[in-house]
Amino acid sequence: MTNHPVETDIQRSKRLRTRAIRNFFQALVSHSLIIAVGLFFLVPFLWMLLTAFKSDSDVFRTPPRWLPYDNVRVEINGKAYPLYNVKTPEGIKQYAALKIQSGVADFVDPANPEVVIPTELQQGTERVAEAIMEVSFRWQNFPDAMSRGSRPTVGTSFWTYLKNSLIIAFFTIIGTLFSNTPVAYAFARIKFPGRDLLFILVLATMMLPFQVTMIPLYLFFNDTLGWGDSFLPLIVPTFFANAYDVFLLRQFFKTIPEEMCDAARVDGASEWQIFTRIVIPLSTPVLATVTVFTFLYVWNDFTGPLLFLTSPKNFTMALGLQDFQGQHTMLWNQMMAAATIFTVPIVVAFFFAQKTFIQGIKLTGSKE
Repeated sequence: MTNHPVETDIQRSKRLRTRAIRNFFQALVSHSLIIAVGLFFLVPFLWMLLTAFKSDSDVFRTPPRWLPYDNVRVEINGKAYPLYNVKTPEGIKQYAALKIQSGVADFVDPANPEVVIPTELQQGTERVAEAIMEVSFRWQNFPDAMSRGSRPTVGTSFWTYLKNSLIIAFFTIIGTLFSNTPVAYAFARIKFPGRDLLFILVLATMMLPFQVTMIPLYLFFNDTLGWGDSFLPLIVPTFFANAYDVFLLRQFFKTIPEEMCDAARVDGASEWQIFTRIVIPLSTPVLATVTVFTFLYVWNDFTGPLLFLTSPKNFTMALGLQDFQGQHTMLWNQMMAAATIFTVPIVVAFFFAQKTFIQGIKLTGSKE
């Protein structure tokens, strides 16, 4: 018989302390990696958001600053003028700049605005005047960007593009849910000859990239059906099931206990009643997942609208942002403001559907 040494209190304490230290460093490393990856995605978003609040001149400031800064201004005779720290023989004075032209500024003392003091901003290598800056968030960039748009001559703005994107997203979500759920239920619960082979053929369509079907779809919707420059080519196909959502829904439906459906059949329920009264109410997480995925895809889709939409009045936000960049001398602060508004619905949708979204992903991938 082998005698095992008895662990003393000191040994047990040392072992627990070693385990606690090891767990601490493992948690530290893992959390550091998570934070680093999070910052990799968060920093560009923060830069876009803060740039949306900057003034025209502050966007191109070197070196760049994170927070938006703007000139401190003083009101003289009903007009606001920027303040400068100006080097004078008496020391540094705070003057307001009435006009700056060819490196020469017309300064005035706010306390005595009648006397104009012409001053060269640069004397040799010495900077004579420096603008007085303060942190200032320019909220006006957002309404300016949304009302300006890319084609003001034809009466469109980013409000038009936002409305178009919401219309397409709404009907696309409706079409996706109505078409994919019954197909997925049939593949998951109804036994019919050739079901598995047909399901494999449906999944095989996922291997066809959009670039392969792009030209046939364009010719079909524009030349055959005459739906060019309308939302129909973007909405109508969603009422015919797609392989990705069918697969996602089918995997979730198969996790619902078959005994519940059998009990309903014994009570005389039809397949349609089982589908609508049992399966659908239990499938809220996966339906929320499909809704979020569909919204993200449609909201960010650029190729589809670019292919079928030609009139600015029908542009989506994705097309509008690209058109805005090409039609004007770039106003980056307004561009970032419009891009921020473009991003907000995505963040809001994911924030409110986060719990059901994660639950749907977890349950869909669970073992049958």
